[in-house]
Amino acid sequence: MHIPKTSGMALTSALLAGREPAAMVQGFDHCLFGPFRGFDTFDATERQRIYDGPASFPADSKLIAGHFAFSTLRQAYPRAQIFTVLRDPISRLLSHWMFWRQQTDAMLMPLGSWADFVRHSRKPLASFLNLPALAFQLDNLTLRMLLWPHPLIKDDQFIDPANDQRLISDAARRLRELDFVDVIENPGFLQNLEDWMGHSLRYDHDNETRGIPIQFRNPLHLELTPEAYQRLILRSRLDLQLWQRIVNQRLPACDAAALRERTTLRAVARYGPLMDANSAPNSPG
Repeated sequence: MHIPKTSGMALTSALLAGREPAAMVQGFDHCLFGPFRGFDTFDATERQRIYDGPASFPADSKLIAGHFAFSTLRQAYPRAQIFTVLRDPISRLLSHWMFWRQQTDAMLMPLGSWADFVRHSRKPLASFLNLPALAFQLDNLTLRMLLWPHPLIKDDQFIDPANDQRLISDAARRLRELDFVDVIENPGFLQNLEDWMGHSLRYDHDNETRGIPIQFRNPLHLELTPEAYQRLILRSRLDLQLWQRIVNQRLPACDAAALRERTTLRAVARYGPLMDANSAPNSPG
C-alpha cells in the first residue's frame, strides 16, 4: 500500500528486481482522486494505470504495488500479504506539495483535467493546505488510505476533530491487520523488511522531488509562515498519531517527538535549495 511520498517508488523497484513485469500491478484506485471522475481525459497510458474497483484487477498478479487503499487491496486479493511504510507526516505532506509543484504544464498534459488539481500546488503553501476541494489528498492521507471509504470521512471536507478518537481507533485496528508495517526513518527498516520477506533487496532512492521550475519558486522560509505550519500540523495530526505508534513499536527506545522534529528540520533543509531562485533547475532533492 504505497502512501505517496514514502519512498514507495524505490521500494517498488526493489521488489520488482528479478521479477517479470507482467507479474506486477502498479497504479491507482479511486481513493486518491476523491470525487474526480474525468479519467477519460487522461492519455491512454495514464488511463491504464487507473483501476476502477477491485474487480478490475488481474486475478493472477503476484506483486501489487501502488496508490491503493487497504480496502481495495483486501477485496481484490483477499489472500495477499499487505504491507506499508509510514513517514513523518509533516515531512511527507511538505514533500507532497513540492512534488506537485515541480510539475510543468507540459508534464501535466497526459493527466487531462486532473492537472487542474495539481496546479493548486502553485499557490502559497498556507493557501494550498486550506483547500477543502483537495481534502482527499491533503488531510491525514495515511489514515484516509487505511480506512477508505469511511462514513466519517468526506472527500471534499477536512476531518472533523470531533471524530478524531473514533477514526484513530479504527485506523489503529487497521494497522494491526497489516502483515508488515514500519517507518522509513527507522535505521533498521530495510533489514526488517528483508527479514520479513526472506531475501535481500537492492534499495535505492527513486522518484525524488527535483528542482522546482523557476516560475514556481518562492523562498521556502517565506512559505513556512506560522499559518502554514499550523495547517501542516492540522492536516497531519491523525497521521502523526499513527506514525508515533509504529515508531514506539519499532524503536521503543526512541523519543518519537524528537525524531519527528529532526526529520522535519532535515526536510526543510533539503527542500529549501529547491525553491532557491539561484539554484540549478534540476538539482536533486
